[in-house]
Amino acid sequence: MVPSGRTLWLLGLTSFVFLFSATGALAADAVILLLAWVDGRRTRSPSASRTVPRIAALGEITDVGIDVANPTQRRLSILLTDDLDPSLRRLPGADGREAWEAGVRLDIPPTSVVRTRYRMRPRTRGFLVMGAIHLRTRSPWGFAWRRSTVDATHTLQVQPGIRSLLRDRSGHALRQGLRTAGSRRSRQWGDGREFESLRDYTEGDDPRIIDWKASAKRQRFVVRNYEAERSQTVVLAIDAGRHMRERLQDRERVDFALAAGMMLANRARSFGDRVGTVVFDDEIRHLSPPRRSDPAALARIFAGVETRPVEPNYPLALATLGRTFRKRSLVILFCDVIDEAVSKALVTSLARIGRAHLPLAVAIRNPALEAAATQPAEDEAAVFHRAAAEELVQSRATTLQVMRQSGILIVDTPPGDALVRTLDKYVEIKERGLL
Repeated sequence: MVPSGRTLWLLGLTSFVFLFSATGALAADAVILLLAWVDGRRTRSPSASRTVPRIAALGEITDVGIDVANPTQRRLSILLTDDLDPSLRRLPGADGREAWEAGVRLDIPPTSVVRTRYRMRPRTRGFLVMGAIHLRTRSPWGFAWRRSTVDATHTLQVQPGIRSLLRDRSGHALRQGLRTAGSRRSRQWGDGREFESLRDYTEGDDPRIIDWKASAKRQRFVVRNYEAERSQTVVLAIDAGRHMRERLQDRERVDFALAAGMMLANRARSFGDRVGTVVFDDEIRHLSPPRRSDPAALARIFAGVETRPVEPNYPLALATLGRTFRKRSLVILFCDVIDEAVSKALVTSLARIGRAHLPLAVAIRNPALEAAATQPAEDEAAVFHRAAAEELVQSRATTLQVMRQSGILIVDTPPGDALVRTLDKYVEIKERGLL
C-alpha cells in the first residue's frame, strides 16, 4: 500500500527533527510538539448562538440560553464562556452549573446541539451589551485546545424595575396601597365641569367650589363634586444630577423616580391624561411634548437616562418646561433637596412656574442618612459623622418646609414607597380638582 502525501510529509518532518536534535530528550519534546500541532489542526470548532430577551427589568432575573452545535462525527469536549457588561451579574444557571465566570465544560455528542443556560440580574439600568461567545475545543488526541470566538453581540434594554420594588421589605404596604389607589371610583371630582354631588369641605379644597347656599343651610362648609376633566396634562420632570446618582438599596435614587414615573404614566392613561417628559441635569437631556402615554416608548426613554455628577440646573429646566408646556399642567418633579444653594434655586423656580402650573415635588430621602443622624456616637469620629448627618437632615427639612409655605405640593418619601405615594398623590389631586 502506497502511503499518502500527508503521511510521507509527517514521516519526513519527524526524521528531520531526530537528525538535527542534540539529544534524545529534545527529540522527544519536538515529537510531542509536532503531534500537538497536528492534533490541533485536526480540531474543528463548533458553532454557538445565544438566546436572550430584548428587554429586561432592573433587579429582575433574566434567563440566558446558549446553543452549541457539534458538526463533527465524534464527541466534542467544550469549555465555554461569554462576555457580559460589568453591570450584568451572572447567577447560577437553571441547569445547576455554577462556574460560569471560569467557563462551563460541555460534552456534545456527534452531530448534536446542546443548550446550556444561566441566569443574570442587571445591576444598573440602560442599554447593556452582551458580547462574544468564547469556545475552547479539546483536540481528538487530547494534546491541545483550539480557541474560537463567535460574534453574538446583543444589546439588552434594561428598564426601571417595578415588580422588584413591590417585593422589597415594604412590599405588602406597596401592594395594598396600589390596590387602594386602583379601586377608587372612576368618577372623579373637579371644578368647572358637570355637577355630580355635594360633599363636606376638606382642608386643601379649592374655595371656588364651595356651595355657599348649601353651607349656610347645613351650618358647615359644603363643596360641589364635579366629574373630573379628562385630557389634562401631567409633566414628569426627572432630575438626573448628582443627588439622584446616590445609591439607595442597591440602586440609584433616580431608579425609584423612574419606576414611579412609569407607574404614574400608566395610571394617567386610564384617566385620559396626556403625559410629557423632561429629563435634565445641568442641561436638558430629553424633552417630550404631552401625548397619550405609550408605556413602551416611555420605558425606552427612561432606560437611557444617565445620571451625572453635576449640579442640576433647576432654573433652566423649569423655564424650558414653562415655555414648552403652555396649558396648565401638573408638574411632578422627582428630586431630593439637601444642598442649600441648589435648594434655593429649586424653590424659586418651582414657585415661579406655580403661577401657571401645579407643581408637585417628590423628594426621595436617604434612610441611611437619617439613621446616621440618630446613631449613638462611640468615638470622636462618630461624633463628627453624626453631626454632619444631623445638619444635612435639618437642612433638608427646612427646605421642604419653605417649599410647602410657597404653595408647592410635597411628597416626602423613603425610596421603597415612592411608587405608591406618588400614585396616591396624583389620584388625590384628580379627586379634589386641584389641577
